[in-house]
Amino acid sequence: MKNNKVSFITLGCSKNTVEAESVIGLFLKEGYEISNDLSKTDIIIIHTCSFIQDAQAESHYQIQQAGLLKQKNKDLKIYVSGCLAQLLQEKMQKDYPFIDGYVGTGNFDKIVKLIKKNKTFADTSCAGGVNTFKSRVLSTDLPSTYIKIAEGCNHRCSYCIIPNLRGNFVSRPIKSIIDEAKALADAGIQELNVIAQDTTSYGTDIYGKLSLAKLLKELSKIKQLKWIRLLYAYPSTITKELLETIYETENICNYIDIPIQHISKNVLKNMKRPINTRKIIEDIKKDFPNITLRTSLITGFPNETETDFKELLSFIKQNYFEHVGIFGYSDQKLAKSYKLKNKISQQIIEKRVQLLASAQFKNVEKNNKEKIGKIFEVLPEAISKNKVYCRAYFQAPEIDNTIIVNKSENIELGKFTEITVKDYKDYDLIAK
Repeated sequence: MKNNKVSFITLGCSKNTVEAESVIGLFLKEGYEISNDLSKTDIIIIHTCSFIQDAQAESHYQIQQAGLLKQKNKDLKIYVSGCLAQLLQEKMQKDYPFIDGYVGTGNFDKIVKLIKKNKTFADTSCAGGVNTFKSRVLSTDLPSTYIKIAEGCNHRCSYCIIPNLRGNFVSRPIKSIIDEAKALADAGIQELNVIAQDTTSYGTDIYGKLSLAKLLKELSKIKQLKWIRLLYAYPSTITKELLETIYETENICNYIDIPIQHISKNVLKNMKRPINTRKIIEDIKKDFPNITLRTSLITGFPNETETDFKELLSFIKQNYFEHVGIFGYSDQKLAKSYKLKNKISQQIIEKRVQLLASAQFKNVEKNNKEKIGKIFEVLPEAISKNKVYCRAYFQAPEIDNTIIVNKSENIELGKFTEITVKDYKDYDLIAK
C-alpha cells in the first residue's frame, strides 16, 4: 500500500490518548503500519487539545513542526484532528495551507475512510468523541491504562468550552465497558483508570439514575484488575453509595480525583459550579478519611477578590488534598467567562498560583514524612539515571508524584512489588 506508514502525535489529556488508541486500531485493520519515526513516515496525524491556552500553543507548535518535515518531504500527508480542529478550523486552514485534512471531535473515527479517498477534507461538523473502543490498540507495554465510560458534558461551567467541542453527556452501556475491561485485562492490564469529562454523572442518560457505583462493582469482579481508580469526579454527584463502594472494595483504589476549581461561593457562583463544594469535601474527609483526594484549582478567575483568594488559600492549608493541580485562569473566547468584567492581571494571577503552590508543598512535605517507614505495593513504570520511578495506589499515572527506588534493587518494570519508604525529596518519596 502506498503511503502506508502512519504516525500519531497525541496531545492533551488521557481521554485523547484512549481515542487515538482506538483509531490506531482502525488504521491497522485497513493494512496501515504504525510508525514512531516522524522522519520516515508517510502520514502524520496530530490529535489536538484546546482546553487551555497552553494546550492550544502546544498543538500549534506540533503542527508547525510537522510543516517543517513536509518541506523536506513533499509527499508527506498531515492531518489535524480533535479539539483544536473543531474550534479553529477556518483559521487553521488560512494559517496552515500545507495541512491535508481536518476532522473534529465527533468525526475522528472517520479519518481512515477520509484519508483513503485521497482528497483534502475538512469534516468538523459535529461535536462528540469516540465512544466505542472495539478496535483499540494499547500504546504502552505497562499493565496500566485508562477506560473511558462516557463522552461530553451536561454541565455549563462558565470558563469551559468542552460542551462546545464534545457535545452533551453520553454514557456507554455497562456491558460495552465491561467487555472492553475484560479484553484489556486479558491483554495484561492490571490497573484501570476510569475517565470521562464527568465520571460521576455516569448512567443518568441511559439508566435514569447515577450508576457509577454499580459500574465499579462490576469492574471489580474482573479478577486480573489489581487497581481501579476514579478520575474526573464532579463534586455534587458523588454519592455515599459510591464512596462506600470505593472504601469497601479491595481492588478499587481509595483515591478520587475531584476537580473543585475553587472554594469561595462568590467565585463558584461566577464559575457556574456547585457552591456547596466545601461541605462536600469536608464530609468526604470526615466519613472516609483514608480516601486519598486529588483536585484541580483555578485562581485569577474574573471578579476573584483578595478575600476570595484568601479563602481558597486557607482551605488548601487544611490539607484535604494529597495532590493538587493549580492553574491560572485562561480566557477562552467561546466561554461565557470571557465576557465577565473585572479581569485579574497576569501578574496577580501568577502570584496567587505561587502562593497556592507553596501552601500545597508544605502539605506534601507533611504527608510524605508520615509515609516514612511504611510499606506499599507499587507499580514500577520508568527507569532513568539508575533510578526506578514507581507509583502506589494513592498516585495516579502522569499527574501525581512518584516513589523512587535505586535501579540496583533489581526491580522489574511493570511488575508489582513491595517497597519501604525511607525518605522523601521535594514531592517524591524515596524507598527501598
